[in-house]
Amino acid sequence: MNFEQRVINSRHGFTELEEDIVAWILKNKEEAASIKIVTLATQLYTAPNTIMRLCRKLGYDGFTELKVELKHELQEQVENETKRIFLRNFELIDAQRELEVVKLFQRYPKVNFFALEQAVVIAKACTEHFYTLSDKFRLYQYENELVNQIENNQKSCFFFISLSGESTTVHKLARLAKEYGHKVVSLTNLTENTLSDIADVNLYCYTTREVYGHYDVTDKTPLMLIMHSLYRAYLESLNQELIKADV
Repeated sequence: MNFEQRVINSRHGFTELEEDIVAWILKNKEEAASIKIVTLATQLYTAPNTIMRLCRKLGYDGFTELKVELKHELQEQVENETKRIFLRNFELIDAQRELEVVKLFQRYPKVNFFALEQAVVIAKACTEHFYTLSDKFRLYQYENELVNQIENNQKSCFFFISLSGESTTVHKLARLAKEYGHKVVSLTNLTENTLSDIADVNLYCYTTREVYGHYDVTDKTPLMLIMHSLYRAYLESLNQELIKADV
């Protein structure tokens, strides 16, 4: 039985002070899972014994057990949210869209990947996977390099990876690629975004934005999951070509 369920079962037996303690714990679970009982008592203008009585009223042996159980509940919430995000991404694997991208990969002599900032790590790993199948796959991280590829090469496929889909630099490059007659593919988070509006074919992943302090720590794993599925689709197309050649 988790903390909320214990509270519901014991709700009518709380004093006003106990109601305040319960409300604080519900609002500050992470802090409650690590705070010392003396610190909490001081913070809530009460005594440690009052908190201990509340713990026993809720069915815990004491405050230590309450904290341990809260930690378990928080971990379960993280695991459940992670599972939910991964399952949502499996649902977003679109065989038809993958086939459209695979056909572009087959048709054009060069496939140019482009990403910025934290998405570069994912893009680099994905490009290396594709490069093992063909040297037509290349990753670019600098705007001037990609502009040169757009303006001075034969028709190619340009693949932009951007979670937000709202990078000004990416927009400019994607539009330039379209102006020069290249095909543009995008991989973004599942949102309405400018990059998806520009691209010829859109792939989507699903993740939730997370900030720690001043740093964006949004999980980029969903990008890798969608790209890996695309890699498998392209590999399968190569295998099919080999089978036809042998026949």
